[in-house]
Amino acid sequence: MLELIQKKLALRKCRNGELPESVCCYLHRFDDPFRGKTPIEEVRFVVFDTETTGFDVKSDRIISIGAVGMEGTVIDVAGSFEVLLQQEVSSEREAVTVHGLLRRDIDTGMEESEAVCRFLDYLGNAVIVAHHADFDIGMINQVLARRFGTRLFNEALDTASFAKRLEKGPYYNLAHKGGEYRLDNLCDRYGIRLYDRHTAPGDAYLTAQLFQHLLALGRKAGIDTLGKLLLK
Repeated sequence: MLELIQKKLALRKCRNGELPESVCCYLHRFDDPFRGKTPIEEVRFVVFDTETTGFDVKSDRIISIGAVGMEGTVIDVAGSFEVLLQQEVSSEREAVTVHGLLRRDIDTGMEESEAVCRFLDYLGNAVIVAHHADFDIGMINQVLARRFGTRLFNEALDTASFAKRLEKGPYYNLAHKGGEYRLDNLCDRYGIRLYDRHTAPGDAYLTAQLFQHLLALGRKAGIDTLGKLLLK
């Protein structure tokens, strides 16, 4: 109910000319209702990751967004998305260590509002996929709330939670002790080579590969529609 109210308020702003065209086009993509019986092969997913100045959703800022689309289980590498954002960072050394980004890279990035609008253009009404998705979605929502008074309305799936749901074995019991559901450990478990780690586009692509493996496991367990995937 709250989501519906928020969407109606945002659409009212669109009618009054208070929001950018990109935001309004994004909002109108949800005019068609969710269809749980849609086969997974017919669903568009967008796997994404953010790199940030820290891990506090309220006070830290996004410095890059990376994403790759999937049509069902097929990764569209050629149609991937990446953008750098202009932000203040605490120190150049810290940024280089974590993200491989120099201050001059961030200084030449795109203004925050424009960057997120471009991401909305790319995202559309796709199902969001991310590893520990609450954080990345929360970071995007902070920008949308701060700049436009709105939020994301996409269905979403967290690959860490999906892996736990599918495995339910020894790794599940160790999840909170040994970090067995961190992206690195899951990639190792499924034979995915770690490449371009700790960059937004690199982590998005690793997560997409992991999602492919998980969808294959899910199909064996009878998860063949969007509703079954999202437990709706």
